Amino acid sequence: MSNQKEEKVDPRIIRSKRMFKEALVSLLQENGDQSKLTVQKLADRAELNRATFYLHYQDIEDLKEQMVDEALQELTETLHPLYAENEDQTTPPIVSFLEHIYEHADLFNVMLESKDFRSKLFDIITGIISTRRETRKGKGRSPQVPIEIIASSTFGIVSWWIQKGMPYTPGYLAEQINLVFRNSAHRSSVE
Repeated sequence: MSNQKEEKVDPRIIRSKRMFKEALVSLLQENGDQSKLTVQKLADRAELNRATFYLHYQDIEDLKEQMVDEALQELTETLHPLYAENEDQTTPPIVSFLEHIYEHADLFNVMLESKDFRSKLFDIITGIISTRRETRKGKGRSPQVPIEIIASSTFGIVSWWIQKGMPYTPGYLAEQINLVFRNSAHRSSVE
């Protein structure tokens, strides 16, 4: 339970912010050149006015930063319960992670252009792998491949998957990622 009282946000504010975010994603999907993006174009696409934009954001970069923070916060909140030590988990964290990205495909595809977003997403992947490794250590399994290598490889696979339009389901991709690393860990221990 939180000690802070949750403020009730005016539904019009929520709606306006959602419309600006959707407009940004839409415009970036159409033309990836962010230098041609203007507040007026955003406002026109959102069917709102520039004054409304400036009520919520300082500039387009501020909007993008807020979108990155919100997307990653939501992802973290989705994954947080999965980090609890629970042997009866029906869905592994990597599958939940991929499902969340799948549900927000357009946003994640556009956000991959942001260096800050990529860095924070990499940190989340590293956290998933670290947690899994800790769980496996408790079962007497010793890791062979450094976490950073697994995280970098997984990040590359996930980035490719997003950019290619997610040709595989989250569950299938998670299986393939697990196979790659299970096989590489096995080969490392044998060699």
